[in-house]
Amino acid sequence: MHRLRRRGLTALAVVAATGLALTGCVILPPPLPGSPSTPGTSGTPGASDEPRWSPTGEAVAPELEPYFGQDVDWQDCGANWCGTVTAPMDWFSAGEESIELAVTVAPATGERRGAILYNPGGPGASGVEYVQSYADYLLHPDVREHYDLVGFDPRGVGGSTPISCYDDPQELYDWLWEIPPGPAPEPLSDEDLEQQLESAQWLGDACLAHTGDYLQHIGTEQVASDLDLLRALLGEERLNYLGVSYGTLIGSTYADLFPENVGRMVLDAAVAPDSTDFEGTLYQAAGFELAYGNFVTDCLQQRDCPFQGSKEDALQQTRALLDAIDADPIEVADGRQLGSGAFFTAIAANLYSDAQWETLRQVIADVAAGRGETAFAQADAYYGVRPDGSFEDNSLETLIAVNCLDYPPVTDFDEVRANAEQIMAAAPTLGPDFVGLGSCAAWPFEATREPHEITAPGAEPIIVIGGINDPATPYQQSVDLAAMLESGVLISVDAEGHGQYFGGNDCVDRPVNEYFLDGVAPAGQIDC
Repeated sequence: MHRLRRRGLTALAVVAATGLALTGCVILPPPLPGSPSTPGTSGTPGASDEPRWSPTGEAVAPELEPYFGQDVDWQDCGANWCGTVTAPMDWFSAGEESIELAVTVAPATGERRGAILYNPGGPGASGVEYVQSYADYLLHPDVREHYDLVGFDPRGVGGSTPISCYDDPQELYDWLWEIPPGPAPEPLSDEDLEQQLESAQWLGDACLAHTGDYLQHIGTEQVASDLDLLRALLGEERLNYLGVSYGTLIGSTYADLFPENVGRMVLDAAVAPDSTDFEGTLYQAAGFELAYGNFVTDCLQQRDCPFQGSKEDALQQTRALLDAIDADPIEVADGRQLGSGAFFTAIAANLYSDAQWETLRQVIADVAAGRGETAFAQADAYYGVRPDGSFEDNSLETLIAVNCLDYPPVTDFDEVRANAEQIMAAAPTLGPDFVGLGSCAAWPFEATREPHEITAPGAEPIIVIGGINDPATPYQQSVDLAAMLESGVLISVDAEGHGQYFGGNDCVDRPVNEYFLDGVAPAGQIDC
């Protein structure tokens, strides 16, 4: 396969199908030692010795009755209950083929009122791992007291029926970062885009060869349908839900498909469901440009800042550094070469929270000094690469595959170049690393979801939270989603970071907690 020296593989786009997206997961502290939500903690789950969930028994189509009537074998898994749910492989043409969904439940710590299902983002993040590791950091204690917190691995992910794209992890690692010898083509030239197309073709072929036809059935509309099955099997007449980042697209898609089943829904760091591949990339390029500018402003006030001069000087120095290692990659001790793609990922991965800015200063300082180890470590960690070169999970493959089904890709070279002009105008420093063809340009299946406005008529109030300086799902997307939903209510937060609920801001937490606990949503927009 032909690999790229620059843009095409490492674009940031939670919502852009043709780029390699960052996962958009919330930044969380480690669980407290011995806390009830630490994986493997001994003891019986929650306040009850036995699971208390039974299906709603609601009427469904005959072919779906075995799924909605199944008896889940809940097992004690430390502080939680864990189970496996069987779902149709294709909800929209349900036949005999089925898949499995991994589910975990952190029981309410007190008197139970119901369940809240949770998704941390992605696509590709494991809701099971998040709930098992961080349950006490995902919901306020007052809400945890009365609600089970339910995590699930979306289809294709981790403990659910997974997808795969390789036999040897080195193949995927090389696809990510390996740089071919010789000079790089002119950016966005036909030669450059042909190389990107060839790389995308390799990936699509590899994922199809290792996964088969199941690869076409893991899009967000399928995941939202799984969510309705989980609701019913937990005995919930309506879905109470907290979704972060990509988890908001699952939530809004659920509201689109099942508005009458929406309960108390909160969507934090929203993805606008009507954004196209290009629009999502443009949103995010501008968002990361804003976040990087804020980082630079802070950096220039720190003693260890690697930049000199004004903010504009620092932004120009950043672009020059990216271009320099694009032309002349840095070789690290083990022989790998750090190119602009890996360096860019290391930068972006440390813009999700201002708590990461100290690390980012070190990354940039090291690269400026000709040392690539720190940047490689950050880029590898972002994609879950272990020190031995293996991957912790299949989140990267799922990330790409879901986006390829959710967003029709842009494949016309002239359109790609026209889009690139707008992106680079919106993001002069980081924009060049967002442009080009991407990973879905030669995907073996057409997109199954067409971006569109979601109004969800008849749904209960849906709270949408947007951070003004969110880089990964920029603020305007939250504004747009709240406006298009007939029952949408916006909480606007003037803050850094990706995901705002339960982050220490009472202006955000109080109305969300009240909604979960009492069913009373804000009467209008809240500005925090």
